[in-house]
Amino acid sequence: MRTRWILGAVIVGVLAVLSGGCNGEPGLAASFDYVVPARFKVPELQASADQGEYEVYADGPLHPDSWLVRLNACASTGLPVKYSWRIDGESAGVETVCDAFEYEFLEEGTYSVSLVVEDSNGDEELHTANIVVRDLLIFGVGDSYGSGEGNPDVDASGEGGVQWQHRRCHRSAHSGQVRAAQQIEDADPHTSVTFVHLACSGGRIHRALLEPYLGIEEDGDPFPPQIDRVAELADGHEIDALFVSIGGNDINFANVLEACILGEVCHEDNPMPDPLLGGAASLICSLAGSFSDECEAYIGSESDAESLDARTIFEVHSKTEDVDGEDIEQDGLDDLPNNYLELAQKIVGSLGMDPRRVFLTEIPDVTRDEHGQTCAWPTELPGFSEGLRIALQELPGVTQTEMQWASDHVLTQLRAAMRAAADEHGWRFVEGVDSRFEGHGYCAAEPWLVRLQNTFQIQGDKNGALHPNVPGHGAYADAIADAFDPTQ
Repeated sequence: MRTRWILGAVIVGVLAVLSGGCNGEPGLAASFDYVVPARFKVPELQASADQGEYEVYADGPLHPDSWLVRLNACASTGLPVKYSWRIDGESAGVETVCDAFEYEFLEEGTYSVSLVVEDSNGDEELHTANIVVRDLLIFGVGDSYGSGEGNPDVDASGEGGVQWQHRRCHRSAHSGQVRAAQQIEDADPHTSVTFVHLACSGGRIHRALLEPYLGIEEDGDPFPPQIDRVAELADGHEIDALFVSIGGNDINFANVLEACILGEVCHEDNPMPDPLLGGAASLICSLAGSFSDECEAYIGSESDAESLDARTIFEVHSKTEDVDGEDIEQDGLDDLPNNYLELAQKIVGSLGMDPRRVFLTEIPDVTRDEHGQTCAWPTELPGFSEGLRIALQELPGVTQTEMQWASDHVLTQLRAAMRAAADEHGWRFVEGVDSRFEGHGYCAAEPWLVRLQNTFQIQGDKNGALHPNVPGHGAYADAIADAFDPTQ
C-alpha cells in the first residue's frame, strides 16, 4: 500500500502538469502528503540450534530517538523548480525535486508543515497543513492461540529441524496477532507499527500473565509475568493496543480435549479408556512421518479415570489439585470470571491503559465440518474405506456425543465468559472469529486447524493439535485488524 501511495502521488503530479491552465500549463499551486516508513519486521531466525527468543518485531530499536518522515510534493501543480519546507515555522530544507525531502522528528505528535513552491519565473505559492507523526505500539500477550502454537516458523522437515521465533514459548510469526500487526502497518502510510510478541503456549491468566511461567518447554528460569514484561518494555510510552488471547487454558481445554481423545464418554461419570483408539493408532499416525512412534505412544497411553473426567476438569480443575477444598491452581470455569477481574485490575494498575485498547479474541467452535455436521469418531468399528477416512479426518477418540458436549457446553460457556469479561471491564471483544471459521472445523475438507497426526508431523509433539493452522491464523488476523480502531 505504501508503494501504491508513492506511485499515486507521482501520477497525480504528472497529470497535473499535463492538464489545465493557460497554454496547457496549470497554475502554480503547492500540495504535499507524507509517509511514515514502515517499522514492522519479523526477526530473522538464527540458523543454529540455539534459537533466538525474539520479542520485538521492529526494524530498529524499540523506542527510537527520532521518527523519520518522508514528505512528497509531487501533487503540486505548475512547473516548480524549488521546494522550500518549514516545520512549525522553522526552515527545514530546500529541494529541487518533489519527493526528496525527509525529516527526523524528535517526538511523536502533531506538527505544522509549510511548503513553498517556486517556478522558474520566481513566482511562489504556499501550502500549510498539520501532519501527525505516530507509531502504534502494540503488544500481543496470552496463550498458545496467541503464540502461534502448531505453526513453527520452520517445521520438522527442515534441515535444522523445528524452529520457532521463541522456542520455549512456541512463538511463531504465523500467529494471528503478528499478522494483524502487519495488516495494521500496511493499512495506513501515515503511521508505523512497533509490535512486541509475548504470548506463550500453555499460558494461563495466573500462570503466565500475572505470575512467572516456565514456558511450554520447561528448560530454564521462569519468564516474568507477561503484563510485567509489557510494563517494562513499554517504559512509560503510550500503548496503543494490547492483543489478548487467554481463557482456554484457564478452563483446562487441553486437558478436556485429552480426556475426550483417550476416554470413552469423557463427560459422563466414571469414564473409561476408548476401546477403539489403540487399534487405530498406526493408521491415525501414518501421516506423522518420523514422529509416528511418538504419535502412537500418545494415542496408546494409559490414563486413570480421574484424568479422563472431562466435566470435572472443565468445571473445577482436576480433583488432585484441590487442597482442603481449595482449587490451588485457580483454574476451571468456576474461577474464570475472577481471573479476568484480576487481569483487568493488573492491566489498569501496571499499564494505565484505556480499557478500550485491550482486544480479547474470541475462541471459535471447531466441532463441525463444511456441511455443519458435528465431527464424529465411531463407537463401532467401520469398514476399511470409511475407517481410513475417519482415522485421517476425524478427531481420534472424540465421538459425536462428546463433540456435541464440547460445542454446547465447553466452547459456548467459554465464549460467554469471555464476552462477559470484555463487557464488564470495558475491553474490545474481537468477535467474528467464530463466523470466519464456519465450514473449516476439525473434520472439514479444508480445516483451519492442526489435526492430531499433523502436529507430530509438523513439530514432533502433541501440542499443536486443535490450534489454528496458517489459514486459521489468517482469520484471526482479519478479525483483530477489523476490530482495531487507531482513533481510540
